[in-house]
Amino acid sequence: MVIDIRKKLYKPEKFNKEATCFACSPYNKIGLQMEFFEAGDQIVSYWEPDKKYEGFHNVLHGGIQSTLIDEIAAWAVFIKGETAGVTKKISVNYKQPVYISKGLIKLTAKFRQKDTKHATIDVKLYNHQEQLATLGEALYLIYPLKIARKKFNYPGVEAFYQKD
Repeated sequence: MVIDIRKKLYKPEKFNKEATCFACSPYNKIGLQMEFFEAGDQIVSYWEPDKKYEGFHNVLHGGIQSTLIDEIAAWAVFIKGETAGVTKKISVNYKQPVYISKGLIKLTAKFRQKDTKHATIDVKLYNHQEQLATLGEALYLIYPLKIARKKFNYPGVEAFYQKD
């Protein structure tokens, strides 16, 4: 798999002082420890499945795939939406199995604004051969920046480009 990285994104500690997010915290030992990059109008993540996330034999569990999709969608809201929000609805369409023993998978998320209160994020999950394996769509309830800063301690988009 060719890794195309433009800008590495960092989770500001002030955004999550406990830094225990199951999906993205590097400190959560049982978590997914996802990393994110900005590539043009998309957010990208490369992630290597592990046997502990197995559903059927050698297949990545569908719930883990949904979590990966939800998390990259949240990062699209942080970076491309320049605010914070919460998942209102998520839909996942599994097209083919994602195997856990084959290597890196790739996720891409593209932010699509619907109105001032909601955003739709389109997510694609590609298997180790860069074939589309899973499609996701997340509907987020988004907040104006002032509320996002107060309610979610959102630090502003510029903070995601700086390593703490």
